[in-house]
Amino acid sequence: MATDDHQQLRDAWDDFTDTLKTLGHDALASAPNAAERADGLRFILRQLAYREEQFLEFPSGQKPELFLPESPTRKLFADCPDTRYHQFSVAAGGQYRIRGTRGDSPYISFTAYRSGIEDRVVADLHDGQITVEPDGTFELIVGGADSGGNHLDLGDDATFVIIREYAHDRDGGVAATFEVEQLTPEPGHRPDLSADQMTAVLGILGLGLSWVNDATVRLSEELRMRPNQMNEAAAELVSEMAGTPHNHYQLCYVQLEPGQALELELNPPQCRYWSVHLNNWWLESPEYRDGQSVCINDAQAVREPDGSVKMFVGPDDPGAGNHLDTKDRTETILLARYLLPEDELPPIITNVVTI
Repeated sequence: MATDDHQQLRDAWDDFTDTLKTLGHDALASAPNAAERADGLRFILRQLAYREEQFLEFPSGQKPELFLPESPTRKLFADCPDTRYHQFSVAAGGQYRIRGTRGDSPYISFTAYRSGIEDRVVADLHDGQITVEPDGTFELIVGGADSGGNHLDLGDDATFVIIREYAHDRDGGVAATFEVEQLTPEPGHRPDLSADQMTAVLGILGLGLSWVNDATVRLSEELRMRPNQMNEAAAELVSEMAGTPHNHYQLCYVQLEPGQALELELNPPQCRYWSVHLNNWWLESPEYRDGQSVCINDAQAVREPDGSVKMFVGPDDPGAGNHLDTKDRTETILLARYLLPEDELPPIITNVVTI
């Protein structure tokens, strides 16, 4: 007999919208300035769009499809402007196959994650650890027993896989391609959305948005207590924010007066890729689709005669060298990342200078 689920859905919706209202108010209260308040509300909407896709449109247990967890208009946990991100959901006991072409990017990785906020990485592979055919194609089996070829373990509790492709020139070069299919069990037709499923997803959305908001603000507040200093990112932080273990991260809260810039002096070792880029209070890269200089990588950086790199961060262009443009903002967050560095990382020296 059909049941009347009207009240169940109404209650679930009211609980969710109450959470959304609280999140918006909290974002407005925690933002350090006017620009970040508007960004904070957009941040919540972006995260809502991502989580809706993850749990409703592309959930575990249904035919896997690649979707974009981060993009030029969807940003999370210090997204890299040079990176193309793809994600698909996996189910316990499932086995999948990724087919693709390598392209010419300096780095590609495949990382399986479990749900939760601690010890999230189940397994991880980069392109140097898999066999790529002479024509640039590859095949990777995900989950199930390891047959000795290209294989990514899902353990007993992985729930999603993220593919990262770092590019020296996001708009140029030859991008990699990826396709995913489920091998076992054979996927059937997607079931109709039920009241119980919608009720559960609305609850998950509320919890997920609250956690992302809290984790983001907590880190930004901690960094703001030590302005204009580079800070090492602990392994626990990388795991919590679903980073890749192949990256070494450093963060800095930039706080300037009018007419000032933060000068960075760095001498990175040989890496697959390194970059320094801007983030707002919500750990989102700034708008870069129209050419604003928000990220400088190893292939773009102008180097000093000795091979070192000097950068200037702030709203005023020094007229030479490497400039990260904060537009009219005097507060921002920097993230430096080094992919598979071959030697120990020298410290990044920071100085506040007058422009």
